[in-house]
Amino acid sequence: MNERRRGERHPLDQPGMATMSVVQDVEITHLDPKESLVLTSRSIPWGERLLLTIPNSNGGESHTRLARAVGSRVVLRAFALHHEVRLLIGGRSSDTASGIDPFAPIGYPHDPVRGALSRRVPVRIVQVSYSGCLWESPSPLDEGTVGFVDLRASGQHHTEAVRILRTMRSEETRWPYHMAVEFLTRFPVSRESLRGVAAMVAVGTPLPIPS
Repeated sequence: MNERRRGERHPLDQPGMATMSVVQDVEITHLDPKESLVLTSRSIPWGERLLLTIPNSNGGESHTRLARAVGSRVVLRAFALHHEVRLLIGGRSSDTASGIDPFAPIGYPHDPVRGALSRRVPVRIVQVSYSGCLWESPSPLDEGTVGFVDLRASGQHHTEAVRILRTMRSEETRWPYHMAVEFLTRFPVSRESLRGVAAMVAVGTPLPIPS
């Protein structure tokens, strides 16, 4: 396959509905049973639901809580700008049976702790090429973000490691954020991978992808 063919994008007759899974490292500066404040290098859209992973202060397994972003502001910490995101804490997602309280106080005078946010952002794939794709999303993802995209089509599950190359905003569609994405995997193409799906589309193999 020549380089021109590899880079040529092919529109899909019906957009493929998928999910982008992203894990972001955060610094938890405040935590109580109802809310948390976290510092992150990337913004979190207001209203987005996600998972907050909280380290166990006694060195055991981490705790995970459902959360929702309800506010964000830019703050200066350690001579660098960060996004301070306020999260409302929901029910349990997964906990150990250790009985240890995951809500040991975090915040002044205690030092912040390292945690993680797990996000699942819906995307609609509208064009594919051998090396990447173009998709739309209701939520922005920063350029350089790395994660896994999962697509379910024709009763099959396709996944791929990807990186966001460019994010653009457009008012022409209901999902306003358009993103150019590259595939990161380099092993031989398989029908189970999203890159394999893109390769079949690129060579003209019929592939119905329901919306």
